[in-house]
Amino acid sequence: MNRLATFLVLALAPLLLGMSKKVEYSITFHSQADAMELPKTTFPFELEGNKVLLHIVPDFSQQNIAAFYPFPSESGVGFGVSLQLDFRGKSALEMVTRTKKGQFLLAMVNGQPVDYVSIDQPVLDGIITIWNGVPETVIAAMDKKFPRIKPGGAPSMTEKMDMLPTTKKEKKKALEESKRKPEKETGKPVIKSLGGTEDPTLPSAPVSNLIPLEGAAPPLPATPAGSVPKVQP
Repeated sequence: MNRLATFLVLALAPLLLGMSKKVEYSITFHSQADAMELPKTTFPFELEGNKVLLHIVPDFSQQNIAAFYPFPSESGVGFGVSLQLDFRGKSALEMVTRTKKGQFLLAMVNGQPVDYVSIDQPVLDGIITIWNGVPETVIAAMDKKFPRIKPGGAPSMTEKMDMLPTTKKEKKKALEESKRKPEKETGKPVIKSLGGTEDPTLPSAPVSNLIPLEGAAPPLPATPAGSVPKVQP
């Protein structure tokens, strides 16, 4: 294991896994940091041939998921997954995409980099997609905790208000209710794109290197467990 990989394992592990004694997986999103920030709060990474600094502490994580929708990745590397974030996650996603236009946002699963995006415009609907690299075991673990996004959108805490479950108790209740209710509709869920149009075929393959946050740039090369792509000095 090289020095960078060792650093990431030591620095990220406590943050990615949180304080819980039993964590089956981690999904974290790391925004780009400024060169003037404290070195101990950032880590270097190479994206699209550029050496950048990313925040060690994620902007949002698996703790902010309200519902999800998995799909086979077109790259053949693991699964892709669309995530509907809770109130806190939605606010964090909107903030980072409003303030860091033109910068990168890196997605990591179990401490491994799997996908990234170049921020194009603000994301207001709280939906973000990882296009590949999510292991089947993580999908299975998520099914135990979160409801899947169905036609009509993610579950709400109350039918009278469009408010997604945020606390652990609310998310548990939403999962239980989604299992009790028979599915009235079939097919893929309809998720609105950044432009506000409905795309019943979501997810689809990204088409450019500069795309909205709901898509992704070309996937990172596959990396063996416990390592990350080497950053050139």
